[in-house]
Amino acid sequence: MLRNLISLTKNWVFLIFGLLIHSLTGKTPQRAHASLVLLFCKTKGKANDFLSLMISMFYPPYEIEETSGFLRSLPIKEMDEIQASLEKDGYHVFKERLTADFCEQILQQSLKIECLLSGDEVTAEFGRRKYAKYDASNPVAAFYIIPEDEITDIKEIQQLVCEPLLIKVAQRYLKAKPIFSGISMRWSPHVKDTPDSEAAQLYHFDMERIKWLRFFFYLTDVDSDTGPHCFIKGSHRTGAIPKYMLDQGYARQSDDDIFKEYGKDSQIEFTGGRGTIIAEDSRGFHKGKMPNKGDRLLLAFELSTSTFGANKRHKIRNVRVPQFREFALKYPRLYHNFDFAQKEKL
Repeated sequence: MLRNLISLTKNWVFLIFGLLIHSLTGKTPQRAHASLVLLFCKTKGKANDFLSLMISMFYPPYEIEETSGFLRSLPIKEMDEIQASLEKDGYHVFKERLTADFCEQILQQSLKIECLLSGDEVTAEFGRRKYAKYDASNPVAAFYIIPEDEITDIKEIQQLVCEPLLIKVAQRYLKAKPIFSGISMRWSPHVKDTPDSEAAQLYHFDMERIKWLRFFFYLTDVDSDTGPHCFIKGSHRTGAIPKYMLDQGYARQSDDDIFKEYGKDSQIEFTGGRGTIIAEDSRGFHKGKMPNKGDRLLLAFELSTSTFGANKRHKIRNVRVPQFREFALKYPRLYHNFDFAQKEKL
């Protein structure tokens, strides 16, 4: 008991010191991030809840003006329903989708970009970074990761990062001014017959930030065989992950262990046509199901209460959407994690 108290106290000191360093430099010491993860595991999420409450007091949500976007504005009743499903279940699938043409524009641009190859075999074989364009006829890696600075240079992506509905949903859930703290896009082809740990095809929880909400966008049609995203309903809630799993930290979990704990009916397998939008608190257990055929192109946004945690930033080489510029000037904290190129200084 005493040893546990000493450990908790020490990690709270590391965390608070790290928060101070982060406030001054914008960077999180690695030891402080490790303490965030440890405290989440030791307190079953209560440490994160306390920190996010403090942040919400200093940075209450924006008053977002009614501005047209790709997605229609929703009445309060529907916004309340989304909020309720996120808090209770940890996810929400939007009724509206991105258009097929919008998705195709992003897809075609992704095929022109040199991607970072990722996967268990890639790591074992090369032991270093290797890049290649995605070729659906001859995939060689479980993951083809489009570099972040290339993603944010795509016009359609910039249109999405100033989509009012997504911002409103995020800050309602976070109860604070949100920050775009992560943007990723990757191809997941069928290349093997066993799940790939490096490609996040085994169940795990995220802990890169204090509190966040992720949006997943299917840019291709996704069925049960082409790698749907999966989530364990309700596992995001404080205390929902059992101690023996938290004691393992970031360890991947097998389907059998997850189903033994939560029941198979708790697994939500998100299938849907291209343009499907999913909001999820990935503090809960989730994975990308291994594709049995074909491939999947997935775009993901992360909006957080703070950039404390993983040190990742995004560079904006060109502002291609006028509304993006307007939003960056009007809601600066929202794009606090973006570095605008010299010629694009706002």
